[in-house]
Amino acid sequence: MAGNIDILILTSKFGLGHISVAKGIKEHILDMDSSINIEIVDVFQILMPKLSKNMYKFYIDLVKKSPEIYNRFYYKKSQNEHLYTDKFFYKYNLNRLKKYLLDVKPKMIISTFPTASHYISNLKEKGFFSMPLITCITDVVHGWEWIAPNCSKYFVATEYVKNKMIEKGIEKQKIIVTGIPLRKEFLIKEKGISSLNLPKDHLIIMVMGGGVGLLPEDQEFYRRFNELGKVTTIVLTGKNRELLAKLVEMDMERVIPIGYTDEVASLMAQSDILVTKPGGITVFEAIASELPLVVYNPKLGQELENAKFIAQNSIGIIALDMDSLYSIIKDLADNTGEIGIYKKNMAALKQKINMRVLGEEAIKLLHK
Repeated sequence: MAGNIDILILTSKFGLGHISVAKGIKEHILDMDSSINIEIVDVFQILMPKLSKNMYKFYIDLVKKSPEIYNRFYYKKSQNEHLYTDKFFYKYNLNRLKKYLLDVKPKMIISTFPTASHYISNLKEKGFFSMPLITCITDVVHGWEWIAPNCSKYFVATEYVKNKMIEKGIEKQKIIVTGIPLRKEFLIKEKGISSLNLPKDHLIIMVMGGGVGLLPEDQEFYRRFNELGKVTTIVLTGKNRELLAKLVEMDMERVIPIGYTDEVASLMAQSDILVTKPGGITVFEAIASELPLVVYNPKLGQELENAKFIAQNSIGIIALDMDSLYSIIKDLADNTGEIGIYKKNMAALKQKINMRVLGEEAIKLLHK
C-alpha cells in the first residue's frame, strides 16, 4: 500500500456514521473514475492501535450511561475555536500520523472525523505536507470542532450549515452542499425487496438504534409496539446480540427482531415510519428513502442538533418519552395523511442530496 494511495479517507468508529459516510464517498468517487486508488483508514488505528478498541468501548459506555458528561465535552469542542493546541499528547499523535503519511504518500486526504481534520491541518501548517484536505461534516452541525485552518474544501449537509460556516469566516467557495454522503443503495430508484413477508394492510414501523445500538433494553418498550392495532414493527438490533435474543424469546406476533443486516435500504423502502436516534447518516438515509421520522428521546449533542433540523423541515416528530412516542404512533396510524406531508417534505430535501458534485469536486481537487 505504501506510496500508492491517491485518496486517503480518514475516519473513526465513534459511532458507525463516520465510517458509513467514508464508504459512501469512496463509492461515489469510484463511480466516476474507477482508476482512483482510495483507502479508508481509522485514524485511531494509526495513532493508538493497541488502545483504540478499549477507547471505543469506553465511548459506547459513556453515551449510553452518561450522555450529560459526553455533551459537556461535545459543546466545549463545538464552541471553542482554539481547542487544538501543541500539548504533549497532541504532538505525540502528530508525529505518529506524520510517519504514517510519509510512508503511504497520499495525493489527497478526505476526513470524516473532526480530530483527523485538525491533525492534518496542523501538519500542513508546519510545512510537512501540502496535499489537499477535504472535510466531510457528518451531522447537520457547524461547530468549531469541524473547522480546520488548512482545509481545502468542506462537504456539508445543508445550505443552513454553509451559511453558518460563512459567518465563522470560511470562504464561500470552499463549502460544497452535498447532503450527508450515502451509500449508493439508498439512492437508487429501484431498491430490492427484503425477504420479510409484511402485511400489506398494516402500518410498518421500523425501529433502529444507530451505529452504537442505542435502543431501549426495557421489554415494555417493545411490548407496547406489539399491542398497537394494525401495526407491524421491525426492530433492527444491529450488533446488540443480547437485545436480539431477548426479543426473539418474547416471541411477539407483530414485532419482528432482526440482527445485523445488509438490507437496511430495502427495509426502509418497505416501511412507513422510522423510529430512531437522529444520527446524521440515519437522518439522510431516511430522507433518501422518503421515510418519515419519529425521533425518540435525543440526548447527545449532535442528536439534538439533528433533531432541530428534523423539526424545522417538518420531516418528522420528536418524542421525549415513551408515552408521547406511542401517542404519536397511534395518531399517525389514524391519520396517514400526515405521513404523506412528511414524505412530500422529504422528497423536496432529497433533491438537494448531490453525490455527483461531491465526486466532481473531489476528483477536480485531486488532479489540480
